Amino acid sequence: MENKNRYLIRLAVIAGIIASAFAWGFFAGKIETVQQIFGAIGLVMLGIMVLVTIHELGHFLAAKAFGMRVETFSIGFPPTLFSFKRGGTDYEIGATPLGGYVKISGMIDESLDSETMSKPPEPWEFRSKPIWQRIIVMVAGVFMNVVLGILIFSMVAFARGEQRTPVSEAKYGIQVIKSIPGVDKCGAPLEKTSLGYLVGFRSGDKLLSYMGTPMTYLEEYLDPGKLLADNAYFEVARNGEKVKLEVPQSVLKSFSNDTVVRSLFSLNQPAIVNVREKSAGANAGLKSGDEILSIAGHPVSLYSDLLDILPGRANQQIGIAVLRGSDTLDLTVQLDSTSKLGVEPDTTFMSGIKFETINYGFFESFKPGFKEAFGILSLNVKGFERIAQGRADASKSVMGPVAIAKQFWETYQRVGWVGVLLLTASLSMILAFVNILPIPALDGGHVIVLLIEAVIRRELSVKVRIIIQQIGMVLLLGLMVLVIFNDFLTHIFNTCP
Repeated sequence: MENKNRYLIRLAVIAGIIASAFAWGFFAGKIETVQQIFGAIGLVMLGIMVLVTIHELGHFLAAKAFGMRVETFSIGFPPTLFSFKRGGTDYEIGATPLGGYVKISGMIDESLDSETMSKPPEPWEFRSKPIWQRIIVMVAGVFMNVVLGILIFSMVAFARGEQRTPVSEAKYGIQVIKSIPGVDKCGAPLEKTSLGYLVGFRSGDKLLSYMGTPMTYLEEYLDPGKLLADNAYFEVARNGEKVKLEVPQSVLKSFSNDTVVRSLFSLNQPAIVNVREKSAGANAGLKSGDEILSIAGHPVSLYSDLLDILPGRANQQIGIAVLRGSDTLDLTVQLDSTSKLGVEPDTTFMSGIKFETINYGFFESFKPGFKEAFGILSLNVKGFERIAQGRADASKSVMGPVAIAKQFWETYQRVGWVGVLLLTASLSMILAFVNILPIPALDGGHVIVLLIEAVIRRELSVKVRIIIQQIGMVLLLGLMVLVIFNDFLTHIFNTCP
């Protein structure tokens, strides 16, 4: 009864905090902001709960399979919101949803239970089992995260298939954003440059190869992992000449730079436009289906030319020439503060592109699933290498809980639940990679200790193992504090002037 009352009190406190936040949002006129915050928190909690449950389930099932006693299976850290006991195991849900743990008898973990370790090992304890069984238990969590990542990517491929764009369909070359106006988090004007422009791509370029190997599909060139390869380069045809574009070493920093749009390029097309209602172009008499021939005296042949000519002409009055049917018309446009005409590429061109849709059977879908999952893993390994080499800024490359929540919410708003699923799969692969690192207190650290014991053919002393665990816990807690501090500093406490 006492436990039940304690759980009810904790739930009441959480409910009170949520209700107070919504009440404040309602009276302050910021209810949408509050909804977005709790929506992001809800999504990231759901994602973390799935990832942690799968990870800890791996340890749990492996331990049970080898006859080890599991004392606690917890999703989340204390204080405990809910718990029950079955089969000698306490199943708990903690109020801090930033991880979880499985307490296996006879194993030195976060509990630092030295009293039990001073007694002779019991048959059901972790330490009494062969080293190969103990290693399997330690890597089982990582294995389950990898399986989850592969399964999600594979099932999305099975359900949706893959749409690919043959490079041969890029008849007008590629379109690259040089600069687009935007605002920073404080509302100040901000010019954003595309990652593609920083790499060296230019509108009108025709793709020839990646590091000397021609690619069949546009999506192969767009793979972000290709940017992180050592000495990576692309080859393009520009104005009739072959040009080699060497990927700059600083490219990883651009992924986390707020002034950079994370896109390389898109298909270029003729300057035939669709015109939005009540836009500057529509007010000047521009109509959907018109082909723009020139802007302010500058000739226009491709849609990408608009993106190069218009920026920097805010509030100017300019002349444009358009082809409508067989007639050439001269129009005068009054641009607004964004320098935009209010047009977009004509959809008839894209509808004529011969995309290739690849549908997969159930078992066939695991091939692209494996490729996508291990592509994410490879990308993170390369990123980690560059951070270790000092070629990337760790403070901008590592995401904390606030950044992850923000990414979950933005992904959900942009592409819905499929995007959330794919992001969860990506995080599952990242979690597997981080956990297998040879850091004390992580799964990889435990494996290293077990391998050392296998080589020296005896167990390390309890004192040594506790010291190793303490060192690992200090390192992890320190890293968590730094990541969370950097996260809050970047996304919350970085106030506007």
